[in-house]
Amino acid sequence: MDERLAGYLQVVGLAGHRGHGARLVAGQFHDVVLAGETAYRFPRDEQSRRRLAGTVTLLEALSRTGVPVPVPVAGGHIDAPLGRCHVTLTRLPGDPLRVPDSPRAKDAVVGQLAELLDRLALLGRDPAIRQLVPRVGEDHWLAFAGRVRHVLFPMMSGRGRLRAEAELAAVAAVTSTGDALVHTDLGGANLLWTTAGGVPRLTGVLDWDESCAGNQANDLASVAATIGWPLAERIDGRRRVSARSAVADARIIAGTFALQQALPAALNEDRASLDDGLREYR
Repeated sequence: MDERLAGYLQVVGLAGHRGHGARLVAGQFHDVVLAGETAYRFPRDEQSRRRLAGTVTLLEALSRTGVPVPVPVAGGHIDAPLGRCHVTLTRLPGDPLRVPDSPRAKDAVVGQLAELLDRLALLGRDPAIRQLVPRVGEDHWLAFAGRVRHVLFPMMSGRGRLRAEAELAAVAAVTSTGDALVHTDLGGANLLWTTAGGVPRLTGVLDWDESCAGNQANDLASVAATIGWPLAERIDGRRRVSARSAVADARIIAGTFALQQALPAALNEDRASLDDGLREYR
């Protein structure tokens, strides 16, 4: 980790500078160097590198709508090879949220995340945003199932394949299409919060590389994985833009999260993420 950080600091011109206080946050698809009020985002695989320019354009557009996203401040390195390719972003305040325990904190989280989902639902109808993200096709889950069977099934036990088949059969019945702007990983470290007086406030939504136009149940599933289903169900009930509940679809989609982690990990030879994703299938 220290060696990788040192290499990135050399790329961004901070090597040898004292007091930068930089630290490296490693993700499955990107490494992020945090230094002062700046975040330097480095893709870790070729597919993520190719997507970086589109992500920069989307972040610029979203920042103009009031969604709390990191704003690109320099983009001259997005065409560089892996290891040097990066985008410089504003660093947003806040930290990932612990599961709220007080009624007041829970109400604040439910209200803000319901408002965020409503905003994303409306942004999905905005022509300026729609042209920047791909639309999910009707065969999305069938195609996903085919890739899982081809790539991951040889690594599973017989019992693991039976479990995966049941999960894939269930998700194949979920509608993948929709009009909402879908983040696809709307939870965990991608949501930043500050807390004042015991009340959390959403201050940042990170990592828009996989965003698309589709079914908002995907984002509700990610929210539930972070703060639990009871609060996710309350959030679903507070959404105003869509009257149709997304809970049932979200539960089925959440059942495929381990496979969704393992598949790109296998293709990118990320052994740690692959082993973690397939832990219950071996």
